[in-house]
Order: sequence, then structure tokens, then C-alpha cells
Amino acid sequence: MFFSFRPAEELKPDDVCAFLFAGTGSTGVPDLLSAARWGPAAARAVADVLDAAQEGLPPRWPSLRTILLDDPSHYRAAVRVPGVAQLCGYAASVAVDRALRTAGIQPAHAVGQSFGEIAALVCAGAFGVADGARMATGLVEVLARRGAGGGMGLLEAGEDGTRDCIRAAGAPQVVVACLNAPSVTVVSGPAGPLEAVLAAAARRGVRAVRLAVPYLSHHPAMAGADQEWYEMIRGFPQRTLEVRVHSPVRGGAYTDADDLHRALADCIVRPVRLPEALRAVHAAGATVFTEAGPGSALCECARLSVPGARTLAPLRSRSRQTAAGREPSGTSGRVAHHAPGGLPGDAHGDALAAPGPGKSAAGIAPDSDREQEDHDGH
Repeated sequence: MFFSFRPAEELKPDDVCAFLFAGTGSTGVPDLLSAARWGPAAARAVADVLDAAQEGLPPRWPSLRTILLDDPSHYRAAVRVPGVAQLCGYAASVAVDRALRTAGIQPAHAVGQSFGEIAALVCAGAFGVADGARMATGLVEVLARRGAGGGMGLLEAGEDGTRDCIRAAGAPQVVVACLNAPSVTVVSGPAGPLEAVLAAAARRGVRAVRLAVPYLSHHPAMAGADQEWYEMIRGFPQRTLEVRVHSPVRGGAYTDADDLHRALADCIVRPVRLPEALRAVHAAGATVFTEAGPGSALCECARLSVPGARTLAPLRSRSRQTAAGREPSGTSGRVAHHAPGGLPGDAHGDALAAPGPGKSAAGIAPDSDREQEDHDGH
């Protein structure tokens, strides 16, 4: 059964799309069944991506096609194996990118958040799908081993307010790792000092939550891990870019003259500044930000970072659909407009509720404790 999902009909003839690729931990359970129901071409695209990604995974890994498409009831058990959730997120992002293209939406720009830079460069044609999976597998292994004993936390505060919390905690080992939206900041550091920062934030009335990321990332202490991963991936062939990719880590758009392997490795140590990248993409002509993957976390970041931003989130997370009593996503994906002076609307036109404890205004924290178990990476 196929749904009549025609997102291109929501776009204006002169619209320019920017595809957004989330880091792991930013979305719920990938509902690729919905993307496969957009039409026969979308179904083939999703299956082809999962098969190609599987080629890059080690033997005895779970079948991506099984847990994401044929029988998703096995997903929760499968992602308890370290690294599987991250690879599912990578594969889902690439699959949604390809499915959107079959629906008539072509990206002119791409932005990857943290781990999402791998998918962004794959979808821009710089690397193959299987090589992207190999890169992602190696990255998870390096981060888990070299960053053990650390973690990450999210604060509903701007960068300056977050640094105030770090100083109040007397924890200079904790650093700003990612600025996801003007008032949404992720920090990284050793477990003890990290907990001290989160406690200091709570005392100051700042909502804060420990993310399910069991290692350091975007932290200067990871120097050396970046070189190790670079040596692992530098042999994968780099191809001509077909889409303009903007890096929130490098602070600009990549070119074919860049060593993209080195650029990816820099993400292990250097911080992410997503609002700056989103504003640069908008200034470069993008008129619609499109979530290439499940959920709407980065679309929400775009609405918070770019006044008046228009967004399209075609694939809501399965858990959120179920909780809201909705039909599977893809049946009514619509371009959403930011409502000045109010909370942004989601891709279905609903008003987003103010975040509760453990949630972020940009939707970066998992939707529930159950989902957090499934997404243990950044």
C-alpha cells in the first residue's frame, strides 16, 4: 500500500531546498516503512540504500533491512548492540534523502550536524553509501574506546549562559561541544565534572539533561582520536561534490579541493556551531530547510536560528506518531512556517508544546526515556 505523499506540491516553483542531516541521538525510532510507502520508486530507493549500507558493516551485524524495513519490531533489541543505533541513524538519513529525490525534492545545499556530516557528504556524492557505513562504524569504535569515561549534556541556555554554568561548577574540563540553536547548547566532559555542571545549571534555573552518549566528543581531550580515525578512513575514495555541503564545524562550505576525510576527523575535537551554518545556508539562497531523516529536530533548530524559516519534516519518529495517535508520517507532510512571536509549528502544522524536563526547545533530547535507550550516541 502506498500513500499519496507529494511534498514537492508544497513547494513553490522557485524554492531552494537545504537538506539537514542530524547527529545520532537527535531523533526517535527511524520509521522507514513510512518513507517506503511514498511510492514504488521511494520503496526501491530505501531498500537499495539499506542493502548498500549493509555491505559496509562487519559480519554478523544485524540486517538493516530487517530491523528498519521488513520487521521493525526487532529494532529495540538490535540497537542494544553498541554502534547499531548510530548506523541505523546514518542509513535512515541516506534513505530519506534518496526517497525525497524520488518525490521530486532535490537539494541545493546540505548541512550535517556532528555525526550527520558523514551522511551529508555521502548524499552530496563525495563518498559511496557502503564507504559511509564503514566510516561510521570506525568512528563509533574510536569514540567509545578513546572517549570512555566521559559524556555529554544538554542545557537550555545560550553559549554564554552555558559557560557561566561551567564556571559556577568549577569544572574547566567541561567544554561547549555543540551550539544547536541560540538557546540550546551541548557540553562535553569527564563524567564527574559533567554532572557538576548539570547540577549547577539546575541551581540556576536552567533546564539540563545528561545525554545518552557514553563518551567524549567535540572535546580537545580527544586529540589523537581524530588522527586515528583519519588514518582509518583516508583510503576511501573522495568524489566530486554534487551538492553544496556547509559544515557547522569548519564554518563554511566544502569544496572539491578540501581533504574531506580530514574535515570529518576534525569533528571529533572541534565544536559544532549549527546556527551559523543554517544562517549561511539561508543567506546563500535556501528557502526551505528539509529534514533528511526521521523526526524534526534540525527543522526546529532552523526555525529557532533563522527568523521566518520554512521547514519540511516528512518523516516523524514512530514513537511520537503513536503517542499523538496519528497516521504514519508521509501522509500529510507539509511545509511549516515559523509563527512570529510564538512557538514554531511542526511539519504537520501543530504548535509545539513547551519542552518539559529533559527536553530541549530544539527537540534535541530524546522524546522519552525509552527512546533515549535506543540512541546512545551523538
